[in-house]
Amino acid sequence: MKSQTVGVIGLGPVGSILAAHLARGGADVVVEDIATELLVRVRKDGLRVSGIRELDARFEKVAGSLAELAEFEPDIIFVATKACFLKAVLAELKPVYKDGMSVVSFQNGLDNERVVAETLGIDTAYRVVVNYAGELVSPGSAKMNWFQPPNYVGAFKNGLYTTDETTKNIAGVMSASELETEQAPDIKRHVWKKTILNSALCSICALTGQTMKGAMEFGPSRDVAVKVLEEGLSVAEADGYDFGEKVLDKFTGYLEKGGAHKPSMLVDVENRLRIEVDFLSGAIVGYGERYEVKTPVNKVMTKLLKALEKSYLKKV
Repeated sequence: MKSQTVGVIGLGPVGSILAAHLARGGADVVVEDIATELLVRVRKDGLRVSGIRELDARFEKVAGSLAELAEFEPDIIFVATKACFLKAVLAELKPVYKDGMSVVSFQNGLDNERVVAETLGIDTAYRVVVNYAGELVSPGSAKMNWFQPPNYVGAFKNGLYTTDETTKNIAGVMSASELETEQAPDIKRHVWKKTILNSALCSICALTGQTMKGAMEFGPSRDVAVKVLEEGLSVAEADGYDFGEKVLDKFTGYLEKGGAHKPSMLVDVENRLRIEVDFLSGAIVGYGERYEVKTPVNKVMTKLLKALEKSYLKKV
């Protein structure tokens, strides 16, 4: 019987931390990225994780394209790129996709799992809500800054959210690698929660250059963050997800514990890279329009960030 092979697409901080843990946990891992310098380093030295976890992992299976990755016949494929690259990844994956592959969105943002299912023409796609964060130190080296377990995994099957044997398998494989993960029958609830929290500070920090701690300690930016939370919670409730009493205080308290950490969107702006705003504040705006819930602050943040992104991308 063929042993299970796990593919990881994208070796940014999130993907590198995932791949290194899975490999150290004994999984048969194939990693894929398009950055030549990074692939040379990984083939030679593997991946290193520092910070709250210290580990090194070597890989015999390293791919520079999704066609090459598919040759290893992975059973599970984690898409760990930025959400803004999801459609491009799926366009490359579709020609080499085979029945039996379980594709998992390991990303930020709303409805990624739906995009996976619709683009690949499959009845079931999977979604993990990631509750750790990190940053790249150098090619092949990532720093894990924090982890608030558990992660969550769920299935999107024929338009409905559920769990199945594959979500059980994914939770087991990740937990065995010390990335504690639980099954979630309605993963979208966890997606909404993380999207609202991410939107509140990612946009503000990306526009102002503040750390999470700085944004929440400065009155004007804190006020904006709270407004983003209020709008997101109202839209989520319209979509059927009520997070209960005093949820605004709970979400605000969570953001206040963020520390002097730069959200990934700020790092992307500093590095003049594409950003995920369409999957965060932009997605909240889209859902607000669907349910006729006003989201003026999220809308302004989204437009400002798209203008900022355009200003530097056109210079590249």
